[in-house]
Amino acid sequence: MAAAADRGSRRRRRRRERDRGVALVEFALVCPVLMIILLGTFSGAMAWNQSQSLGQGARVAARHASTLPLPEAAVEMAAWLDGVASYAVDASGGELDAGVAGRSICVAYVDPAGSAPDQTVSRRTNAAGVRTSGVDWCFDDGQDPTERRVQVVLERDGYIDTGFHRQTVHLRRTVVYRYEAFGGI
Repeated sequence: MAAAADRGSRRRRRRRERDRGVALVEFALVCPVLMIILLGTFSGAMAWNQSQSLGQGARVAARHASTLPLPEAAVEMAAWLDGVASYAVDASGGELDAGVAGRSICVAYVDPAGSAPDQTVSRRTNAAGVRTSGVDWCFDDGQDPTERRVQVVLERDGYIDTGFHRQTVHLRRTVVYRYEAFGGI
């Protein structure tokens, strides 16, 4: 009787050892898939957070610019727009600092009926930090063509990384606010 019980316990012990080996093989098969999903989710969340920071920076800068008085002379307009762009960079939580891949900033004061210095003028900053001025909009916002407004566009590259594949995503946030400072706020 003791010999039969001893054989039964040996069989159970061997079966448990085989089950442990099976569990190890299953884990080895499932672990890489889980890691890819976790890394993709984490990097996707980081890109989403960067996009939200860009939106915050654009909103804060456009709201601020819509209440600033315009400069007296046309030559001062570039400095006014640069100040708004700087405000946007500060408000974006470090997501547009110098050296960020794909960084682009555009700020425009749009007044289709105005004359210098009160006219449509834009200022763009590219990834290298080069600033250029123009007399065009940052984007077509679909607003009333006679309405004064401030446009802010913030862009940068983000990444979604799954461990074995890295996908670049272009993040862009656009904001437009009606210019109100001329009304005597």
